[in-house]
Amino acid sequence: MKNVEEKSAIVAEIEREITARYRYSKFDFLLNHLLLLVVVLASSYPAFAQIFGDGQTKLSAAIAAIPAFVLLFQRTFKWEQRGEWHWDYRRRLIAILREVRDQGLADSEASKKLNLLEEELAGSFPGVNHPASKEK
Repeated sequence: MKNVEEKSAIVAEIEREITARYRYSKFDFLLNHLLLLVVVLASSYPAFAQIFGDGQTKLSAAIAAIPAFVLLFQRTFKWEQRGEWHWDYRRRLIAILREVRDQGLADSEASKKLNLLEEELAGSFPGVNHPASKEK
């Protein structure tokens, strides 16, 4: 029987992937929400500038154009879908890890499940070249 502190190679690999997927999903989530905040602030600025008599029409026009560029950027790089993809991948990795830990799944079976998971998710990452209708 293995020492409790000793991890198999597959368990260590799954744990590294879980950590990486958490970081990626967190980054994508925060970036997406930061961009949405920029859109809200930029779209409301011209109205408040008009109300309070700022008078800088060129600045207001430039700021009013920001939401369109941000939305185009988000639509192109799909930060929200990417965050969800990483989160889904992470949840599936955690399920495999629990099977190893709690149900005695052999390392070889865990490796097979990891291979199947990677095959299933291959090509499904929301990328620039995928139309939105083709993604989950």
